[in-house]
Amino acid sequence: MRLARKIVMYLVFIGMLLSVYDEFANYMENGDDFKRDPKVLYEIYGELPIPDNTNEIEKKESIRERYSVSLDIYYCTRLSKEQIKRFYIMYLTDKGWKQIDKQDGNCMVLFKKDKWKIAVQDENEKYRVNIYKIYRY
Repeated sequence: MRLARKIVMYLVFIGMLLSVYDEFANYMENGDDFKRDPKVLYEIYGELPIPDNTNEIEKKESIRERYSVSLDIYYCTRLSKEQIKRFYIMYLTDKGWKQIDKQDGNCMVLFKKDKWKIAVQDENEKYRVNIYKIYRY
């Protein structure tokens, strides 16, 4: 019984050390980015144009401290998927965003600039622009 208790205490101690190491490594890689990134997120959002014949429906913010920050903006439009894709490729590449390979089936186009990403995704009869940053080390 005492041996089992010592093993459990040892495992708890190792878990605590790993947790502290994880926080330290994240801080060394990202510093205090998570404090200023919500402001940067809305600056990026403020610079995004809206194509003609398109209306913003809603936006959803998600901030998970020291893990990720994101903003989903939903739009209703009469434009085709190809017109939407061309619009964002033209605008964002002119602003210094690099187009990268798309990651999943509903992603029309994906861009990256520094640690930030913008994904333009197809939804049913609308589309979504996802601005996000994930903190990794």
